[in-house]
Amino acid sequence: MWKFLVVGALLASSCLRDTSFKCSTNAECGQGGTCERGVGYCSVTDTGCASGSRFGSSAGPYAGQCVGEDAPADAPVADAPIVDAPITGCPSNFMAITGGQGTHVYRAIPMTSSWQQQRSRCSGLSSAAYLAIPDDLAELQAISSLAAGEVWVGISDTATENTFLTVKGVPATFLPWDTNQPDDQGPGEDCVIIHEQNSKLRDERCNDGFRAVCECEP
Repeated sequence: MWKFLVVGALLASSCLRDTSFKCSTNAECGQGGTCERGVGYCSVTDTGCASGSRFGSSAGPYAGQCVGEDAPADAPVADAPIVDAPITGCPSNFMAITGGQGTHVYRAIPMTSSWQQQRSRCSGLSSAAYLAIPDDLAELQAISSLAAGEVWVGISDTATENTFLTVKGVPATFLPWDTNQPDDQGPGEDCVIIHEQNSKLRDERCNDGFRAVCECEP
């Protein structure tokens, strides 16, 4: 009897298939899918994730996990980089927006988080991406519309009070402040948001939670 059991187990195991799928280009993930660089698995848009994307059911150890969460301990590294989303370029799930700067592309982060967390999320998507910096009124309004709510921008005075720098480390040149702003209300407000009601800038506590928009320069 044990021989039959062993043979049955072997036959059963030989019939099992690996349901994971490794991709190398976005086209392999179907319409609207993204082949996430560095891991080689497909993701789909999911506004329930802070990153706005979630791995599909065929993503091996990442299956069902939000993109950007800590990788499983046993997660493999992709054999090769994603050819259509290089580390120094802009991922395909960024898009041009009316009012945006030139060839720049943008991506909304729908979940609320602190300014630093949102800054890290943006830079983690690509070395060419950063927390969006409005350079004029058209871009500011476009960023606000894309976020559909109050949104962090890549400007703060965390280094020196009342000296507002962008996340690129240079002085911010476009600062349309709301009435009586910035006020650095106690215990201190050093990071900047766009107020959705009037598209003006306000300073807020950096640990408060707001949405974000990432900007990427191709």
